[in-house]
Amino acid sequence: TASRYGAPGADIANFNFTDATNGLTKARYDVLFLLGIDSEGQNDLTGAELDAVQAFMQAGGGVFATGDHETLGAALSGNIPRVRGMRKWKSADSPPHVSNTNRHSTNLSGPDETEEFEDQSNTQPQRLYLNFRTQAGGTQNIDRPAHPLMQMKAPRKVLEVFPDHPHEGECRLPASLAGTFTVGGASAPEWPKDAAGADVWPEMVAYSVSHGDGFPTGPTGPKDALVPKMFGAIAAYDGHRANVGRVATDATWHHFVNINLDGSGSGLSGLQSPPGTDTDALTRIRQYYVNLATWLMPKNVRRCLRYPFVLKELARFPLFEELDLPRPPEPGDPRLRAIGETLLRSVGAHRPRWEAQALADDMLEEALGDEMYAKLQAERWSGDGDGGGGASLLANGDLAHAALGGMVAGIAAELAELKDVREIKPHASFVERSRREAREAVGALLGKRRDELRRIDELLGQLQAAR
Repeated sequence: TASRYGAPGADIANFNFTDATNGLTKARYDVLFLLGIDSEGQNDLTGAELDAVQAFMQAGGGVFATGDHETLGAALSGNIPRVRGMRKWKSADSPPHVSNTNRHSTNLSGPDETEEFEDQSNTQPQRLYLNFRTQAGGTQNIDRPAHPLMQMKAPRKVLEVFPDHPHEGECRLPASLAGTFTVGGASAPEWPKDAAGADVWPEMVAYSVSHGDGFPTGPTGPKDALVPKMFGAIAAYDGHRANVGRVATDATWHHFVNINLDGSGSGLSGLQSPPGTDTDALTRIRQYYVNLATWLMPKNVRRCLRYPFVLKELARFPLFEELDLPRPPEPGDPRLRAIGETLLRSVGAHRPRWEAQALADDMLEEALGDEMYAKLQAERWSGDGDGGGGASLLANGDLAHAALGGMVAGIAAELAELKDVREIKPHASFVERSRREAREAVGALLGKRRDELRRIDELLGQLQAAR
C-alpha cells in the first residue's frame, strides 16, 4: 500500500510513480489499484508520473481505478488513457452530485424503513445487476456465465450484492475507440485492435439502481429524494486481447472501505452479523476483490503461474486417481480431450469458472498463435451461440480441451524423465514440451475434423446424385 502524502499505515509513504526504488514499473508490480480522493485539478499526476502509468499499462500491467461522487479521484485517475473513458471523473462528464437530485444513492434503509446516512453501515447490502451479455463472460445465448469479475467459487455462482452508499460515482463506456496518447515519446492508440484487426471495446459488467427518499442530516448535509434510475457500477476492458494491460473501474471506493463493510465509525456492524463475522454478502464481496487482482494480472504472469497451479491440481483428490498418466497418450488420441475436460471440471469445483476457462484459452492461444486464435474468437462472438457454423469447434470446447490435454501430457512426459524432483523449475521445466504437445493435439483434432467434413461432403454428393 502506498500514499502520495504520507497517510498513516501506508507501506510506502510519499509515493511517487517515478521513484527509482518503489516507482511503478512492470518489473516491480503486476496490478495497480488507484483509490483517489483529490478532486479535479488538485495535485494531478505530473506528466512524468502519467507516463510511468501509461508505460506500465502498455507493458501489460493491470489497472483498477475508482473515486467517489463529483470529481473525487480525478486528480489521480482522470487523465489516464482508457481509465478516463470508463468512468465519469471530471466536471465536463457531469458526474453524480453529492446531495441534489443528480446524486446516485444505493442505500437500503433496513428494518426502520427510514432513509439515513448511516444506512450504508447496516447489514442490508444493495442489489447489483449483472450484465450477462459481455464477451468476456461468455458467447452462448443461453446459460451465459457472468463476467469473470462477478463469478464466485462453487457452490456460489455470481456476485449480486454490493456495499451501499448515499452518493456514489458512475462508470461509463467511451462513445468511440478513436484517439491516441503519447507514451515514452511515441504515439499509441488508446484502444488498440486485437491480433486479427478487430476492435476491443470495454464493457459494463454490472449496474446499480439509484433510488430513495431524502434525509435532512448527515456529515455531507441533507440529501434530496430521487427518481429511481440505473447507472454503471463496474466497467472492464480486456486489454489482453490487444496485447496491453486490462482495466477495471468502479463507481466508488465506498465498495472497499471499512464504514461500508464492517461499520467502523458508525456504531453499526456493516455487513458483519454478529459483529466480526462475515455475512454471506461480505463473503461474496471479498471474492470480488480477489477476482480483481487475478483478472487484472498480466497475461505473461498468469501463464507462468499455470504450471505450479496445474501440478497442484493434478495431485488433488480425486483427480490423481482419475487420470492415469505414466505414458501420455499420443497427440491424436481422443483421451487428450477427455483429460483436458476432466482437468477443467476439477478446477471449476473450487475456483471461479472463468479461471478454469482462462487456463484452457491460454493454452489454445499458444497452440494456434495470436492471429488465428483472435480470428476464431471473432467467429465465436459473432455466431448465434448455438454451436453452429464455423465457430462450432470453439463453441463446444473441443479445441480448448485438446490443447489443455496436450499441456497435461507434456507435463507428465517431463515428470517421467526427471531423475530428482528438485530439478523441477515450475515454468521452465514444462513450457516448451507443453506447447509442442498442445499444438500437436490441436492439429490432430483439426485434421480429424477436416477428414470428417470431407466424408460428409462425399455423402452429401452421393445424396444429391441419387436425387
